[in-house]
Amino acid sequence: MQRINDLPIWVRLVGAMWLILVLAWGGMTFWTVQEQRQTAVRQAESFSETLHEITMAGLTTMMITGTINRRAEFLDQIIELQNVHDLRVLRGDNVSRQYGPGGEHERPRDAIERNVLETGEPYIALSEDRSTLRAVMPVKNSRQYLGKNCTLCHAVAPEGAVLGGVSLQISLEDVNTASRRFGFNFLAVATLISLPVLLFLFLFTRRFVTNPLHEMTRGLQGIAQGDGDLSHRLPIHGKGEIGQAARALHAMMDNFRD
Repeated sequence: MQRINDLPIWVRLVGAMWLILVLAWGGMTFWTVQEQRQTAVRQAESFSETLHEITMAGLTTMMITGTINRRAEFLDQIIELQNVHDLRVLRGDNVSRQYGPGGEHERPRDAIERNVLETGEPYIALSEDRSTLRAVMPVKNSRQYLGKNCTLCHAVAPEGAVLGGVSLQISLEDVNTASRRFGFNFLAVATLISLPVLLFLFLFTRRFVTNPLHEMTRGLQGIAQGDGDLSHRLPIHGKGEIGQAARALHAMMDNFRD
């Protein structure tokens, strides 16, 4: 604290304002980036649901038209969409009992996929490093699923039973990169805006605070050294604290002169 008190007034004022601006711009930048990122995550979640519907609508159409042999090509085309990774269609126990176990790629690979197939509850979450959104969504036996009657082909399974699921991952690397770039640009613009403010504060403080105080200091030093001109009057700057201090100094000089 003593070191701060030893600094010139203009340094303390400009430094305090600089600190306030840093905290304000930093907090605003953090909040804005987080809001932007949360919006992007919500969009990715919505996109995953859309991909789920597109995937199942396409596969259902292929089964009806007898072109299911083009399934791998269809899924590869979806994976080629920007930021889509590891798109797989899972086969549930109800379908396996009726049509066989299917290929290795149709079986659940971890506890998350197994839990979705068992409970029918969807799973949508970010990875630990927040770089990927993973979604595993169930497909249930229904008379009206994406405009199709699933019970016609899956009459063995009760209505509402889980037939399978869609497992996919969406990369958020582009979102993270864009957020970092936005934060950097935002701070750069904030810095450019802050510089004129700090310059104005410096000039204002120097003109209306520092210079008048220097004048009074020189007058007091002259009195203390016995060589001051007691008839000299310092300019009075308004009715504020500095003006009041100048008047008090004049009164003291008059007392010395008398």
